[in-house]
Amino acid sequence: MSSEEKQLKEVRGLKLYKKKHTTIKKLLKKTSVPEIHGDKVWFSSYLIMDYLEKNPPAKKSNIMEIGCGWGILSIHCAKVFKANVVAVDADKNVFPFLEKHAELNKAKVKSKVSRFETLKGSLLAEQDMILGGDICFWNELMDPLFKLIKKSVKNGVKTIIIADPGRSPFLKLAKKCKKQFDAELLEVELKDPMEEDGYLLVIHTD
Repeated sequence: MSSEEKQLKEVRGLKLYKKKHTTIKKLLKKTSVPEIHGDKVWFSSYLIMDYLEKNPPAKKSNIMEIGCGWGILSIHCAKVFKANVVAVDADKNVFPFLEKHAELNKAKVKSKVSRFETLKGSLLAEQDMILGGDICFWNELMDPLFKLIKKSVKNGVKTIIIADPGRSPFLKLAKKCKKQFDAELLEVELKDPMEEDGYLLVIHTD
């Protein structure tokens, strides 16, 4: 095995670059460093992968990942479920990392730079499912995310799933969503690629 191959890992059927891989090192030199914590794969993405593997979306569903970071969840949906995926993040600097991982996994993912509050209802109306992991880590993110969920429900998105390790802003968001949208808050365990506990906020509108 070459030194480059040693700097790759496989998780859930996806190939991921380790931080010491030449590709990642070059990106960090060539582009600006991601600014809003999009500097690695956060484990909540795997919580959503677990849920989708047990509750798979229909093939070729339209799926949006918000706060996508490196986009591993988006790539998983595109590759495993043949979904039409748009990956959204407020930080443009994450997308070179997403593109390299999509190329590595031979997956096609569209990307869009946008904050939660600037996503248009017409784009949300095209989606069957909206996903997001580790995206409610500050109190100031709670209100725009709640408004986005409300706008998504209004525009007919069938399923919304937000994952988090259990931070206070997320739990406050979950409480509001349980009251207004009859959302479920599920406690879940992750075994692969690490052992962690977390939560899934799941909203079904149909």
